[in-house]
Amino acid sequence: MTVTPFSVHVRAAVIEQTERTRSRSKADIERLIEESESKITSLESLELCDRERARVAALRYLISPICTFPVELLAEIFGLAIHDDTHIKDAFRVSQVCSDWRRVAHGTPELWNRNFCVYPPSIDSDEFCAGGLKDWLARSAPLPVPITWCGRARKIISCRSSEEVLRVASRWRSLDFECTSPRWLVSRLAECQLENLEALALTIPSTTDPSIVLAFTVPRLRKLSLLIHSDVLPILVMPWAQLVDLTLDCRVHRQLDITFDLLAQCPNLVRASVSTGLGLPGAARDVFALNHLRSVRVFIRYSASAGHSASFLDCVSVPVLEQLCLNYRDLGLNISDWTDTHFPAFLLRTPTITALELQYSALTPDELRVALHHTPCLERLTLRYCTRCVDDTLIDALHYKGGLTPLVPHLHHLVLELMLPVSGLADIMASMIASRWWTDTELASNPDPPAVARWTIVCLEGYLESRFVDIIAGLQRKGNEIEGLTQYPVQGCLTKSLAEFGCLLANIIVIPSPAHPYA
Repeated sequence: MTVTPFSVHVRAAVIEQTERTRSRSKADIERLIEESESKITSLESLELCDRERARVAALRYLISPICTFPVELLAEIFGLAIHDDTHIKDAFRVSQVCSDWRRVAHGTPELWNRNFCVYPPSIDSDEFCAGGLKDWLARSAPLPVPITWCGRARKIISCRSSEEVLRVASRWRSLDFECTSPRWLVSRLAECQLENLEALALTIPSTTDPSIVLAFTVPRLRKLSLLIHSDVLPILVMPWAQLVDLTLDCRVHRQLDITFDLLAQCPNLVRASVSTGLGLPGAARDVFALNHLRSVRVFIRYSASAGHSASFLDCVSVPVLEQLCLNYRDLGLNISDWTDTHFPAFLLRTPTITALELQYSALTPDELRVALHHTPCLERLTLRYCTRCVDDTLIDALHYKGGLTPLVPHLHHLVLELMLPVSGLADIMASMIASRWWTDTELASNPDPPAVARWTIVCLEGYLESRFVDIIAGLQRKGNEIEGLTQYPVQGCLTKSLAEFGCLLANIIVIPSPAHPYA
């Protein structure tokens, strides 16, 4: 005789008892459990006993807390259990626990509308991939979905998987390519009604036909990223005026001209990141205004034919700019012979800057000090790999002495990363730090508050004299409230993210470096 597994009885009993008790109270179900338990002892057949025990298990399951939990709260818990990095696996795991959880998961679109990466399938797997992709996209409806196209451009072919993604183009929230955008796909995108698209990242290849017209219907587009490899652009019809966030990376001969032509069409930008080169000597351009721009990052690239007369900073007016980052790394070996004479003049026209970051700048300490005189509102200063920028005169200018207002009095966040060794800098650096630090008690009891901001973070990474740490420790022993002096080990210190230090308010952070980066 074949014996039916107990688990089979339970699954059948759950379905049966769910219908039987649909309008019953918890007290009614508890009485049914008592009746079934008393009946088991009188049953002689093992199979009948198993069936009755299955009913008891099913009834107990129906009144268990997990079954009486509100569906809305259960869906909220599912959302918290799904992480962005592993959301596909997490969503499937949650939906495979039981039929009830699967029903809740499949009915909660928020679990299925996180970033989805589309990988080019092989010919054999395309049918399988397309089926799973179709189910996934169906479960996310009607919410917008972020899409990332992955893999090599030549492998992103027009297959069933690609067609399934294109079929829901009206629901795309963002679209990004981790490779060069295939021409056939870009053309298809221009034909789609991208009604929910808010962010788009495209690559313009070097083989682009300038006669092509790419007209995008994107009424909600706010963020655009363009990587340009072609000196001659196709005709791009975009709602430029509605963009608030723009990333431009031009890697062609006419990079500065293309950059200016595109930026001039975006008067409402709030954030921008621009990678471009220097202009040609004598190539004058009209100044255009970006009256809403508050944050800009500029990566300046070297060009063999470039001069210094057509600087990016010379041609843009940004009256409300707050955050500025200039990165000169791509000037390479030419940086030692190059000084951006436009930079101080640009700061003079932009007195609203509160955060300034320079990377690989060749400014001398005197040039930097002059530039900082033009930033009266500056609160955050970051110098990365600026090996010529700091000396004792600059540090002394930051020193608060005898009630006199020092350079950049609102500065409270200072990062100096990978400095070269400067002889005699330890004493003046420690003294400068101590001059702008007070306890809360001292500030509260002072009838005449200091005319400078108190440090919140000072991060020093590089080639300070070893006795600097001893000087700061000595100040602490004397009662100076420079709290939390942290010295990170040399090994691995250069890989630490500065974000790790952001929570260490009112800390002096010293990170010694093992060797000169150019040795």
